[in-house]
Amino acid sequence: MDTGAMISVITPQVVKRLGLQKIDTIPITGANSTDNVDVVLVSCILPNGVLIKSLRVAVCTVDPHTEMLIGMDLIGLMDFAITSGGGQTQFSFAIPPFKDKIDFEKWSKNKGM
Repeated sequence: MDTGAMISVITPQVVKRLGLQKIDTIPITGANSTDNVDVVLVSCILPNGVLIKSLRVAVCTVDPHTEMLIGMDLIGLMDFAITSGGGQTQFSFAIPPFKDKIDFEKWSKNKGM
């Protein structure tokens, strides 16, 4: 996961495995360079069964153990939190986002932490 990315990314291996076709090319700027990369359309099924159709994702080589980076294009559709209580990290989300926003700082002050 890369919450700093503006657009979600999948690897060329995933594109090949799924038989996806290029629909566009866009510039992507990383830490050291800017490259033009292919864009493909994907549909994502989230763990709660919500289907995100026709998500434009960039095709980039990333860490060998990573197939997809989740960008702000996807995160912006939901409320999303990462928590690490009890020594375990948990990712949770809700689509559509809640009307009221979560404020962890305010919550922790109210709990006397």
